[in-house]
Amino acid sequence: MKGLRWRLIFSIFVPIGWLSLTLLYVGFWAGGFTLFQSVILILVSLLLLGGVMGAVWVAWGPRYRHAWD
Repeated sequence: MKGLRWRLIFSIFVPIGWLSLTLLYVGFWAGGFTLFQSVILILVSLLLLGGVMGAVWVAWGPRYRHAWD
């Protein structure tokens, strides 16, 4: 199915990159933030990650839904 491979690769590597960058940011560069601010930062970035991942997959799903029936 066309477009599935890059979406799967995207779905594997982007969350790994997100986790790495957020942990590095909170651990090293966000020294002036409180614990609450750091948790909010991670939650907001997680929501953004979910939105990006959803946008990538929602474009593919309706086109190939007949293949999974």
